[in-house]
Amino acid sequence: MDKLSFDLDALESMHRFGDALEAAIKNIESPLADFAVIRDAKDCIGRHWYGMRCQVTGKKTGIGLYLHIGLIYYPTTRIGFMIELDEQNNKAVYSGVLQNLTEGKRYEINREEKEYFKLFMPDEVFACMSGKSVDRQIETIQSFVKEGGEAMMAAAQEDGFKLKYSELTNALYLANAFDKVLSMVKGDMSLVEVNYKDPDNFGQYAQGFRYYLTDLDQRFKLYAYFGAIYSYKKDPAGIFAEIDWFSNQELFDSAMAGIQPSDEYELSIKEPKFIKLFMREEKVILFNQSDYENQIIILMDFLKGCNDGLIKACLKGGNIDG
Repeated sequence: MDKLSFDLDALESMHRFGDALEAAIKNIESPLADFAVIRDAKDCIGRHWYGMRCQVTGKKTGIGLYLHIGLIYYPTTRIGFMIELDEQNNKAVYSGVLQNLTEGKRYEINREEKEYFKLFMPDEVFACMSGKSVDRQIETIQSFVKEGGEAMMAAAQEDGFKLKYSELTNALYLANAFDKVLSMVKGDMSLVEVNYKDPDNFGQYAQGFRYYLTDLDQRFKLYAYFGAIYSYKKDPAGIFAEIDWFSNQELFDSAMAGIQPSDEYELSIKEPKFIKLFMREEKVILFNQSDYENQIIILMDFLKGCNDGLIKACLKGGNIDG
């Protein structure tokens, strides 16, 4: 451990830096985004960082970035003046920024940490700024934060759609196939009754059908969904069957406790109060390579495995009357 030094001037200068940083951010004028200081956030200042949180909101898109802007001085990572986008607080945009952000004039990209993406002010610019008048410092800080924030906002912009009318017709045929499979499927442990009147059958990012799923003796009943989910905001996506807590409050905990991984499906419980069973990637590839008759067989085998898996889960996870 190096010898300690209490440098009051340096500590006071950190306070001056914080005031200059706040003034710089508050006075940013940008055609792309609004910049708002959140200085009272609990994680603005710590033992190895000094700065403030900043909310950057796209003026046209409404996309939000929750940034940490300031000094970082931890020996095992790069030391300097940074704009940080952390994954935990920016899950919806984090991967897009990482993939799309390009080099800029006033910042240097740092990708050393997996969950923290940083833009640094070049060291020589920071060194040159030190000791200058506060007005000059605010101007330099403002240029750095504005360019970095705008660049992240541009990188987070959502992709536009790419559709051909033939793909819309294919979506119809896929929905018809889901309907056909639900009408034909016979499980070793399960029975199916489709609810064609449910308004949730076709939504903004899913198409398929709600259905009642019972065991062969009809001792208990689940309300399930079978189809395709394709949201660009959610992961995973694909052909799936699911049950949710909202429609299955009496049985959901039992199903959650009893659900098991299977070769028939890929289990996802990432989203609270949902049990999602996805068709495995290799089966999707086979599905796309097959003719129509074999595609129906693949869908039917998949749904049968999902339905029996959910019934088994309820039986394993809790006491079923009867």
